[in-house]
Amino acid sequence: MPPYRVFVAVDVLERLRTCRLQERRQVIRLFEQMSQDPYLTGDYVERDDIGRPIQVIIIGRQAVCYWADHAVKEVKVIDLRPAGS
Repeated sequence: MPPYRVFVAVDVLERLRTCRLQERRQVIRLFEQMSQDPYLTGDYVERDDIGRPIQVIIIGRQAVCYWADHAVKEVKVIDLRPAGS
């Protein structure tokens, strides 16, 4: 399977800059992993306002929220927030 493109929201990039270095590196590795495995499942699933499943992966103190758009072979990272919020 060819890699998917991973799109990261600008506000996610801004929050990523404030993360601890180790967490930042782990999140970036996660983005690379998503490209190779867009079917990667999160630690849990939330639903957005239209009912789409949003995968949530916990990395350290951070929760990375994303969904895969298989029709266009893209993964969309839509949120990075403190885990537990």
